[in-house]
Amino acid sequence: RSFQTGGMRAAPGSTAGHNGAAPDEEERPQARGECAEACMDLLLKELLRYYGSGRGGQNVEDRKALGDVASAGEGLETMGFQVGCQLVERYSRNHAKFEDTLEIVKFLCKDFWIEVFRKQIDNLKTNHRGVFVLHDSKFRWLRLVSADKSGSKNTADLLKFPCGLIRGALFTLGVKAMVTAEVSSTPPACSFTVKIVHDPFKQ
Repeated sequence: RSFQTGGMRAAPGSTAGHNGAAPDEEERPQARGECAEACMDLLLKELLRYYGSGRGGQNVEDRKALGDVASAGEGLETMGFQVGCQLVERYSRNHAKFEDTLEIVKFLCKDFWIEVFRKQIDNLKTNHRGVFVLHDSKFRWLRLVSADKSGSKNTADLLKFPCGLIRGALFTLGVKAMVTAEVSSTPPACSFTVKIVHDPFKQ
């Protein structure tokens, strides 16, 4: 279901209409970047298999009984949250003080996304009531599951990691939010919907 909300519009100064390429993308050391990306791809594939097949020979029901992670999605979201918390501390270290939540979300769409995915979010929309929609027209991780017969299940699980990544980054910057993802009808495009639960700038 595509996100349609009355009054939803492109955020001022957002990345709407941008081609998504980082300005200095071609100047970066390609060998190091390609190696890091390949390692991350392999790690995500292994995590999907690790959680989906049952850890240590335990099936899902056994892990539920033990209070363990019940699905790949839950495990990847938790990992994404932890990684997002750590990465945003590094990438925002020299950034000026944020003035509002919109500025924080813009930072995630541009600076943070470029550092993690080597491109920025292609389109940002908000209804100015605490809901933001981040659209990535070429989300590279989706190609990891595009050829899988159980692609829809694996895709939903895989997208939990970037959802956690966004939620963790926001949390570290003082914003509590719920994040969900939706695959476009033309993959590898997808959208992330951020619903602000606690806005520190509106206390």
